[in-house]
Amino acid sequence: MKSITNMKTQKQNAVYKLVEDLYTSSEREMGQWMWKNHVQWVASKASELAEKYDGNQEKVYVGALLHDLGDVWFERDDELFDKKGNKEGEKILLESGFTKEEVQEILQEIVEPHSCYPGNLPKTIEGKCLASADAMFHLVTDFFPQFCWKHIPESLDYSQWIDWVTEKLERDFNNKIFFEDEKSEVEPYYESLKRVYVDTRNK
Repeated sequence: MKSITNMKTQKQNAVYKLVEDLYTSSEREMGQWMWKNHVQWVASKASELAEKYDGNQEKVYVGALLHDLGDVWFERDDELFDKKGNKEGEKILLESGFTKEEVQEILQEIVEPHSCYPGNLPKTIEGKCLASADAMFHLVTDFFPQFCWKHIPESLDYSQWIDWVTEKLERDFNNKIFFEDEKSEVEPYYESLKRVYVDTRNK
């Protein structure tokens, strides 16, 4: 993917460089994969959505760069995943020139609820832009085939993995995409993925 630092603010570029340095120096294959394939895509899409729906592009963009930062160091089920990502995200934002109030807003209102688990949905337009962009990546790219091929999460057997995919597909499409245009855009991908990964056990 081409660099997406062009036409960004000084603070956005500063966050990009610091996050890039962490991901590209990660000893984890998943950290390297996430930076090359996921994080930059989501940041670009979230910024586009913020422009379209009158959100703060600067905050959405940097929030998207930070939204999965724990992947640099840990597996998702590690209790330190969120703690480390949040701590490093705060450090990066402050170092890049954001105020303490802005840092709190970005981490708590944009990054923290982006997975859209029940009872923890984003309330701001910026949070909704990040959540929607994250879900769209899962649905329109090779995310699910890649995770199937890599056997991620590794701890799950086939039946458990299908349950994991089913829950994630439903949450991505039904809970995380907050805009009708984007929901209509990805619906064909969602239906195709269901036929491949979900309906097989019902045939």
